[in-house]
Amino acid sequence: MFTLAKTTLTTLLMCFCLIFSLVHGDVVAAEEEEPAAKEAMMESNTAKKKAAESANMSKDEKKAASGSDTDDSASMATKPTQPARIINPPIDAFKQQQQDLKHYLNSDGIETILVGTDEFIILTDKHKTAINKGVMILVPDWQQSAASPNAINQLRSNMPDQGWTTLTMHPPHQLGNYPSQALTTEKRLKDNNENLASYQKKLSAVIESVTNKAKNYPGVILIVAEGQHAALVVDMIQNLLIEPPNALVMLSSYMPTDVENTKLAEQVATSDYPILDLYLQHDHRLVLTSTKNRKARTKNEMKVFYRQKKLPNQMTGYYPKHSLTREVIGWLKSIGW
Repeated sequence: MFTLAKTTLTTLLMCFCLIFSLVHGDVVAAEEEEPAAKEAMMESNTAKKKAAESANMSKDEKKAASGSDTDDSASMATKPTQPARIINPPIDAFKQQQQDLKHYLNSDGIETILVGTDEFIILTDKHKTAINKGVMILVPDWQQSAASPNAINQLRSNMPDQGWTTLTMHPPHQLGNYPSQALTTEKRLKDNNENLASYQKKLSAVIESVTNKAKNYPGVILIVAEGQHAALVVDMIQNLLIEPPNALVMLSSYMPTDVENTKLAEQVATSDYPILDLYLQHDHRLVLTSTKNRKARTKNEMKVFYRQKKLPNQMTGYYPKHSLTREVIGWLKSIGW
């Protein structure tokens, strides 16, 4: 009896497995056929839609859809063009520096003067002692600001404590076509002379305005000029474009051409006002060459009250803190100021 029950149970289990496998196979087949049926139905609908659109399209529309190249070019010609995007040029560097000076510095010491149709800024720092020894007109190199930290700003900060009033001018920028890039030497020389003459006319007008302002203070008037402006100041004094100062301090002075450096050495040697010629141990290569020429020429001419000195520095072109002030004060005391 037990054997019969076992056989019956086994038979029922096998039947159940057979039925389950058949049902599962039908379900899988249905799932596999369903995407194919959907895809076929979508293709059929798309084909019907295209056929309907083709049937509804008129002959004129078909002709327009398959139009010639001439029609395409004509439609492109009549298509409105997009306006060109305008890119504004950057602000002029000279005006940018003027705006920076007005924004960041104390407005009490800022004065604007009008030379011709151009505006120039003067920074005034009055003496902080009981007696005013004199006025220093500080002229930065071209492209430099009146608050340039290279050298001028050191004197502007320190000299009022020593009894000097400083007038720091913001000079016009360098001409864009100087030095000349002409092919021949004669053309380059002619272009440089014309460009420098035009620039010196503007610079001398600014210096004259600052000098007239300096005359409102007691004491002597000194000019401290940096770089190529120092050389131009010597040339303008020689050509009577500006009044000779009581003394001149030249800081790392040079010109970009050999002809102009030779001319500068000759003018310094034959000048009749005291000159302090300072440069740096690590300076512009043209500065180092130009200072040698000036020293040799002043020895030949036995110029009185000329001193040239090299100052040690770590960063190329930058005067060490307070060293420039000490050298200028020491030289002024040696000549009686």
